[in-house]
Amino acid sequence: MSLRVKTYCVDNVQEGLQQIKKELGPDAIILQSRKVRKKGLLGLFAPPMIEITAAVDGSDNSHAKQKDFATEMRWQNEIGKLKQMMQQMFMLQQKQTLVEQGPYFPYWQQLVMQGVEEKLAQTILAEIEKEFGDGEPVKDEVMKLLLQKKIEQKILTEKLPADARILAFTGPTGVGKTTTLAKLAAHFALYQKKKVGMITIDTFRIGAVEQLRTYADITGIPIEVAMTPKDITRAMERLADRDLILVDTAGRSANNSLQVMELSSFLAQLPRAEIFLVLSVTTKTSDLYLIVDKFRQTGYNRLIFTKLDETSSYGAILNAISATGMPVTYLTTGQNVPDDLEEADAVKMAELILKG
Repeated sequence: MSLRVKTYCVDNVQEGLQQIKKELGPDAIILQSRKVRKKGLLGLFAPPMIEITAAVDGSDNSHAKQKDFATEMRWQNEIGKLKQMMQQMFMLQQKQTLVEQGPYFPYWQQLVMQGVEEKLAQTILAEIEKEFGDGEPVKDEVMKLLLQKKIEQKILTEKLPADARILAFTGPTGVGKTTTLAKLAAHFALYQKKKVGMITIDTFRIGAVEQLRTYADITGIPIEVAMTPKDITRAMERLADRDLILVDTAGRSANNSLQVMELSSFLAQLPRAEIFLVLSVTTKTSDLYLIVDKFRQTGYNRLIFTKLDETSSYGAILNAISATGMPVTYLTTGQNVPDDLEEADAVKMAELILKG
């Protein structure tokens, strides 16, 4: 009898068993399994993989093999033991010391716990290792400084252009677009003495127009309501004497492409507008990536992050910038109008991401 032996390096036992069954057949047996770590920079902080060695009788036999009940039972028993062993290993893996996980694992874990997407955190650390490692782990006190600077470099910020005249605010429901618009309207009117006007096309949400009218009455800022894309042009004409026009939009679900497309038809009527995608920093990563992708058709070119006061995890900021390549212009830290609004600062945001 000649044995055919093959080794597989996989992420988990289920994947390994599928490959073994596909390539070696159901008669293969497990000879050995162990944890291994990837080679290279990524292996310094990546979780270990599973190496499984399996074998099968490789002799050529033209006759149909008779199934041996004892062999089949032994095979099933081996699978059961292996699954149990791997489950125990995965549980223990979560409790292993940081040293066993790799010298950069503590920093990767810190970033991930702050909401930074895992692959992005891995990329940041790999870049630091490549630039400053020299084959040896970077000392902790140096690593903290390098991590701060690296994140600052990746956080894009940009102030509003001095000649900006039309600002539109788009994004999903519940992120605080109307309140953010009101803060900015009051800020420009009260502190910068600009003649401000407002347009709302949020006629779908109950009370949305009334909410903005209340802000308009308090500040003395004129407001126009646009029910259709054509109404946008007429509203712009009525606000022709304004230095700055802020446009509120209805929140749309990223899962509803038709609604987002409809929103885009309104925004297309705004000449040379600065279009803000308003995002809550509390948004989970998978939803965040869906939102920034689906809302691309609105033509947004800037980001605003809201609700910084409602969380201690700020990785969503870095995730969104990385996914869009767009700068952050404003942050909001509460509900107070016109307060709780500030210009984005890369140093402060990097500190929030690292320290919470």
